[in-house]
Amino acid sequence: MGNLLTAIFGKRVLKQVSSTVYADWAVQMLIQGHDTHSLRILAGLDRFASTYEAEEYFLRTVKELHLTLPDSDTAIRSYACEIAQNIVDGEISGKEGIRMLSQICLDMDYPHDYLVWFHLDDALDSLLHGHYPVTYESLTLENVDQVAKREAENFIKIVG
Repeated sequence: MGNLLTAIFGKRVLKQVSSTVYADWAVQMLIQGHDTHSLRILAGLDRFASTYEAEEYFLRTVKELHLTLPDSDTAIRSYACEIAQNIVDGEISGKEGIRMLSQICLDMDYPHDYLVWFHLDDALDSLLHGHYPVTYESLTLENVDQVAKREAENFIKIVG
């Protein structure tokens, strides 16, 4: 339940959640053996359901499962560290992780501890467009995964 909750709580605070994301989360929770009335309704919502409706069932589910919503900073930090750990573990590519963490940096208005991801994303864009990366000069298309993994490990130590 931990990883699913971390992701949904973080996405919710960052406003990266839709009714589909809520419904997918609910289905995974049911598969893992969690079951409440609101969770079943949430899992059954179609992609055309309003995010407002899904949010209501999500909050009911949180209560029914006796969960505590983390504060915004904790939710975002936990979600970002989970993404970083996924990079370290090779569950997502360096490029994908850089993009995701850079978006969190943007959504949070560029906090210092997250800036490395913004710089890596900018450098990656430069490389993909055939330009020299000014913001992270040592990045190459060949070492993206290695650099992302190293930065993810550092990020977890600092933020986690």
